[in-house]
Amino acid sequence: MKKLLSPALLLFILISSLTACTNRLLNPETSDNPVANFDYLWGEYDRLYGAFEAKKLDWHALYNTYRPKVNEQTTDAGLYQTMTDLLAHLDDNHVYLRPTANTGLPWYSGGILGRTKTVDYDGTVVKRYLSDSRAFTNEMVCSKLPGQLGYILLKGFERDYSTYAQTMDSVLTYLQDTKGLIIELRENGGGEDRVAQYIANRFATERHLSFTARLRNGPQHTDFGPELRFYTEPAGHFQYTKPVVILTNRSSYSSAETFVLAMLQNKTVTQVGDTTGGALSDAIPRDLPNGWSFRVPIADVRDATGRNLEGIGIVPKVLVRNKPEELKAGRDRALETAMELLR
Repeated sequence: MKKLLSPALLLFILISSLTACTNRLLNPETSDNPVANFDYLWGEYDRLYGAFEAKKLDWHALYNTYRPKVNEQTTDAGLYQTMTDLLAHLDDNHVYLRPTANTGLPWYSGGILGRTKTVDYDGTVVKRYLSDSRAFTNEMVCSKLPGQLGYILLKGFERDYSTYAQTMDSVLTYLQDTKGLIIELRENGGGEDRVAQYIANRFATERHLSFTARLRNGPQHTDFGPELRFYTEPAGHFQYTKPVVILTNRSSYSSAETFVLAMLQNKTVTQVGDTTGGALSDAIPRDLPNGWSFRVPIADVRDATGRNLEGIGIVPKVLVRNKPEELKAGRDRALETAMELLR
C-alpha cells in the first residue's frame, strides 16, 4: 500500500524545493543598477508574497509611489532608504533586507520586532524562579517550579525532526510528577513547523484542525495552491494531559505561533502573556542583482476558524505585559500569573 504524505510533510517538501532555488541564477543580462534592483525587489514580492489580500495592500500603488524615487544615479543609501520605506508597508516580522558589508548600511528587519525592542521579558529573571534545570536539546531546557510545577523553555524548533519522539519521551518522563506545566515561548522565533506540531501533539487527547496554509502559485495576489490542513492529534507513546500554560509575547512568532494554534486545540491549555508577533507564514530568502539579500513570506496561513492573523497575532486569554521596572526588580508577573493558574 502506498504511503500518503501528511500535509505537514508535504509543506516541508514544497518549502524545501523553493528554498533550494533561493540562489536561482539571474539572467546574465540582468542589469545591476538602482532601477533594476528596485524593480527586482518589488517584482519578487509581487510574485511570491502571500498576505497582500489579508493585509489589504495595493502593491501596485506602492510601486507608483516609490519607483519614481529611484533613478540610475541613486546611491546605495538612497536605494536602501526607498526599499525599506516600501517594505515597511508590509509590517511583517519575516521581512528583511540585508545590504552587502561594503555598503556600510545596516540590516533592516520588518514588522513590530524590527521597530520596537522587547522589554517585557528577561531570561535571567525567570531563572530565579527555577530549580533542577536540564537541557534536552540546544533549544529545549526543562526545569521545576515551586508548587510541583514544570517548566519548558522552548527557544525554537530544531530541524532534526527524527529525534523528537525520543526527546519528548525523555522530557515528559522528567515532568511526569508535576501537576501542571508552563511552556515558555517568549524568546522563540520559530523554526521547523513539523517539530512544533509534533511537540504540540504530545499534549493532545483528541484530533482537531489547528491551522491551514496555502502557498502562492501564480501571478495574481489571490493565486494559491491547494489548502494544506494541519491537525492537533495524539502522537508518541504517551501524552501529557495535565493543565498547561503557554507564555507568549511579541517575540513569539513564525512556527512559535503555529505551535500556539496547535496547542490551543487542547482543552487543558491556556495562553498567558502578550499577543504573539503576527508572522505565521513560511518565508524564503532571495538575492538582488547587487548581492543584497531579502526574505519573502510565501503563504496564506489561517487559524482553525479561518482567520488570517498576519500582522495581528494571537491574543492570549490572560493578557499580562511585564513592565521594565518589574523585571529590573527581579519579578516576572506573567510567569507568576501562569503559576497561579496552575495551582
